[in-house]
Amino acid sequence: MPKSTVFVIGCSGFIGPATVKALSDNYSDKVNIIAGTRDPASEKVAKLKTLPGVTVVRADMTDKEALGEQLRGVTSLFIVTPTSGFKIAIGAAEVAKSSGVKHILTVSVLTVSLTDTIYGKQYTELESSVQNLDMPYTIIRLPPFVDNYWGFQRPIQQKSSFATPGDPTKPFSAVVVADAGKAAAAIMVYPKKHYAKTYKLISNCHTLDDVAVTFSEILGKKIKYERMSYEDSRSRFINVVGFSEEDADGILEIYKLTDEECPLVNDPDMSHFTKITGEEPTTLKEWVTEVAPAFSAKP
Repeated sequence: MPKSTVFVIGCSGFIGPATVKALSDNYSDKVNIIAGTRDPASEKVAKLKTLPGVTVVRADMTDKEALGEQLRGVTSLFIVTPTSGFKIAIGAAEVAKSSGVKHILTVSVLTVSLTDTIYGKQYTELESSVQNLDMPYTIIRLPPFVDNYWGFQRPIQQKSSFATPGDPTKPFSAVVVADAGKAAAAIMVYPKKHYAKTYKLISNCHTLDDVAVTFSEILGKKIKYERMSYEDSRSRFINVVGFSEEDADGILEIYKLTDEECPLVNDPDMSHFTKITGEEPTTLKEWVTEVAPAFSAKP
């Protein structure tokens, strides 16, 4: 029996590569795996080329004609929404339907119902568009990534501290990128079990104080949390990190919702990951333990 083909488009960030790796590690004997990226020569996707069963191709969501040809014969397509690119993702989903793709998987956020927020408004439109295509789909709603703490690597190395605008005592949900990739891969390989379902993928819930305590324990030195102003955070996101103003404001809205104890950003239900994968999600301590050598090394 010939293998089916799964296609992950958007492999230059976190979730796309994690999904491709999980597909290769666990299902390369069952499916043909295509990783689509706008720049196949980029260093970000170099590791994907070494994975068993993976073919890396140039794929651009904005080039609908070329994308339509690439998607013919694909069983499941995972559209990893680019930054500020929810309308591009909607267009890719429409191309997928016209090309005969049998199933679409797409990303959303836990706060999608808050349509007066930036990400809530964007992802409500994305979810609605996918649901109205009249084809099989699955949606995975994600909280902020634990892996974003890689942004704390240099300040932890240099100053034994890290800073955000958030109240360090307020808990929030988070997902480890590898967990999200595992769940996405399982859905793509066995999509029929997940038709018309929406999942929340949560690995753990913690506070920023918990992050400081965990790094302190694992690294064997005191790591301090330093709260910075929302104004300084916005400036840093735009001028240092390179986010658009809209994305900077969208991220800061999540911090503010956490400070206000919005239940949507502190959802303790971690059962969906286990239901999909049969595994337990990664704890904050497990993640910090895994990355500790990189945080301990001198910059």
